[in-house]
Amino acid sequence: MLAVGAGLVPAVIWGIMPVILHYIKGSAFEQLLGTTLGTLIMATLLFMWQRPVIDAATLVLAALSGLAWSVGQVGQYWSYQQLGVSKAFPISTGLQIVGNSLIGGLGLHEWATGAAIGKGVIGVAIIIIGILVGNLILKSTTQAAKSQLKAYIVLILTTIGYWGYSFFPKLIVHENPVAAMLPQALGMVIMALILIKLLRTQPRLNGYRIKLNTLGGLLFGVAAMAYLVSVTLNGMVNAFLLSQLNMVIATLLGVYLLKEPRQVSWWRLYTGLALIIIGGGVIVL
Repeated sequence: MLAVGAGLVPAVIWGIMPVILHYIKGSAFEQLLGTTLGTLIMATLLFMWQRPVIDAATLVLAALSGLAWSVGQVGQYWSYQQLGVSKAFPISTGLQIVGNSLIGGLGLHEWATGAAIGKGVIGVAIIIIGILVGNLILKSTTQAAKSQLKAYIVLILTTIGYWGYSFFPKLIVHENPVAAMLPQALGMVIMALILIKLLRTQPRLNGYRIKLNTLGGLLFGVAAMAYLVSVTLNGMVNAFLLSQLNMVIATLLGVYLLKEPRQVSWWRLYTGLALIIIGGGVIVL
């Protein structure tokens, strides 16, 4: 029960985070920097409370996880603004499930038997079908659709960063996940600053927006801590799949609360979500 609970905490928090960020406003870079700073504050408080020993391997691997996360997150934040939460989230989530399942299941040998591998491959195939059913637009030549192509490409490419975010902590041989959280948060902030330096186009960042997004980052830090605990208790594949129930929460909030326009019919939207959930269930069960 503890393992499942730890796995569901990130799902709930990460599911409502896009809505919180929508109302806070700010550019993708302001949201990224605020989120990472809030996470760093939370990680520092937890570190001061528990005082865990951080060995060299934990320091390096956790920092790499944080660096990778910022790459994935800036692409997702930017895609929220270009496509909407209800369009960007299912695609990002589906691709994360596919990548992390294959890395954890095959690369880390969490699929230990032929039956597990077979279920994993079937589950991945169902997830990919769900992504296509819920998002694929055929024969669309409108200028708006063409302008969104860049956002889809950025979202798909940066999602690779999330694979590293889940992969590197799995290599850490450490009983206390708090030890990984501080270097992970430092990696997040460092990569956020690098991305802002390299990619930012606006003349300056809005300090007020960054402070507001830092509050959201504190909440994200709670989810990140719970996720590290879940990886330890459930393994990479199961921990990740449990957390990705956030897709359902975020997508439905985007459609119903944020009133985002749909590009597909209701039956396709719900069928796509259902297939992604079913595919994840096939992998886990």
